[in-house]
Amino acid sequence: MLRIVTPSTRFALRLRRRLQRDSRTLASRAEALGFVVLLAIGLPGVSSAQSAADVQAGKVLFGHLCVTCHGFDGAGGAGPPLNKAKLVNAPDDAALRAIIADGIPNRGMPRLRRTLDAEQRALVAYVRSLGRTARPPTRGNAQKGSELYAKHNCAACHIVKGQGGTLGPELTDIGVQRGPQYLRQALVEPAAALPNSTLRVQGPGYSEFLPVRVVMKDGSEVRGIRVNEDLFTIQLRDQSGKFHSIRKTNAEVIRKEPNTSLMPSFAGRMSDAELDDLVAYLSSLGGVQ
Repeated sequence: MLRIVTPSTRFALRLRRRLQRDSRTLASRAEALGFVVLLAIGLPGVSSAQSAADVQAGKVLFGHLCVTCHGFDGAGGAGPPLNKAKLVNAPDDAALRAIIADGIPNRGMPRLRRTLDAEQRALVAYVRSLGRTARPPTRGNAQKGSELYAKHNCAACHIVKGQGGTLGPELTDIGVQRGPQYLRQALVEPAAALPNSTLRVQGPGYSEFLPVRVVMKDGSEVRGIRVNEDLFTIQLRDQSGKFHSIRKTNAEVIRKEPNTSLMPSFAGRMSDAELDDLVAYLSSLGGVQ
């Protein structure tokens, strides 16, 4: 029997052969992809290599974006130490990634520049690696530091666990919030940097614990830490703990002193060993995490 092959029949045959060939190619690719996935899951070396690459990339990013506040190797500074197994504000990787992306509003942690997903993943990997690295031994003796804290009457101005005065920042969790280097500088050069982001309720646009000197029109003076201020009044707390609310129209001079501190310097009043002890005590507040 004679088969008549028309142009349309030839086209259909070619299309059928092509579809069969493409199906075999797709099957081969799927099989190869499945092997790669199983390899990545089943062989620890592959995931470890990827993790190591993320950690290294994160270290570079950390040096550019984070080291100013959090210190080298995450040891802490004006920002909290990050070389801990447990981070208070970032209990898991998702929370840490959210902080990197969005910051912590009104708590001193700004949003970083717009970061890519890969950069966020790398920073998370590096910060988590810091908590798995042995921390350098703490200099000083925390128990002796506690005794020095009491001897120098630091509680007159600072609260620890609900006890103390309110002229200076609360120190209950200062070991979590600040690094040892920052704490030591605060003891010997208190005017170098005013406390920042330590208040539970933030005053937008205002420096915290700013010393202010007010000379009234009757010649009397008040000097203390600014508690609040608006267009018409200013509120201060003096060194005795007394609260003053002053109408600005009754003041002759209102002088803000951003480069000074009401806290006395301990430089020359304590030995290096005593400073180490006091820093060790302050670093222990809030728990070792």
